[in-house]
Amino acid sequence: MHPVRGFRSAWRRLQKADGWNAVRRRSTMWLDRRWARLEKRWKPNSAVPFVGDLRLAIVTVNFSTTRELKSMLLTLSKQDELEMIHRLIVVDNGSRDGGLPFLRALAQRVPRLYLVERRRWLHHGPALRAGVRELDRLDAGDPHPADVLLFCDPDVVFLRPHALVALAGSFLAHDAALVGEVRSSGRPGPDIQASFVAVRRDVYAMRDIAPITHDGSPAYRHQLAIAEAGLTVVDLPANRNGLILHKGRAGVAAARNYRTGHAYSTARSREPHFMGVPDGEATWAAVEAENAELMSVEREAELIDVLATRFAAFGGGEDR
Repeated sequence: MHPVRGFRSAWRRLQKADGWNAVRRRSTMWLDRRWARLEKRWKPNSAVPFVGDLRLAIVTVNFSTTRELKSMLLTLSKQDELEMIHRLIVVDNGSRDGGLPFLRALAQRVPRLYLVERRRWLHHGPALRAGVRELDRLDAGDPHPADVLLFCDPDVVFLRPHALVALAGSFLAHDAALVGEVRSSGRPGPDIQASFVAVRRDVYAMRDIAPITHDGSPAYRHQLAIAEAGLTVVDLPANRNGLILHKGRAGVAAARNYRTGHAYSTARSREPHFMGVPDGEATWAAVEAENAELMSVEREAELIDVLATRFAAFGGGEDR
């Protein structure tokens, strides 16, 4: 092909693929993949042995999605056996929806809930890694550190009180390295959305396991590496079986409202998908209606009281 015609053809494809935002997304993804690999190769290995005494560390990322996060926390607070949660890390990715004062106050009241505030490189994958780095810092020297990481998006609600127990059972019954809802995407290996996926901490830290990165599917390469290493991946159909419900696209909607210059703001897939669950939209609306009063800005002090009381069971007791 003639160089000029080739350039024009590439330019037309670029325009169809969301123009400069497509370039930004792809270039930042490329850079983050390489940085994350270097970071994992050179940083000290913080592997925590898995001995079967399951202790969860939940990592979630807030990106001007504080309303959804409140709903997630309220439904999480009703889970059975909350004492299995060792720590909860909330990574705030430069939120502009006014939620930071609430999160700061909540972190002050809940001993095992920690807030990480970020101002640069505001993408999901890097924020998840930042949450794990904070966990490594907090658990340094802890004789009983968290041994399983649960990455849970803020636009997830817990529908059944035994959801975490089912997750724990999947690890213990199958000696699993990775647990989550496997999708039929046509790609090789497991394809579990990073919205609700759990991995053993020793597996996450393995040098030859690809890190979670800034990508349309942040955990896909990570999961594929786990499967190719011959480790056990367990399908837990948490959405399909009604244990949880992931709304989807909350970060894209937030970017359109609060960060119009962010590459997420022009993403083509904008509407909530509810993981394809029949009546998912109605189920989500019912959960929102049930919690509506407590989620208002005017009642944030009361919400903090409620969550602090319920989350007192984290890790079996206080630790700050």
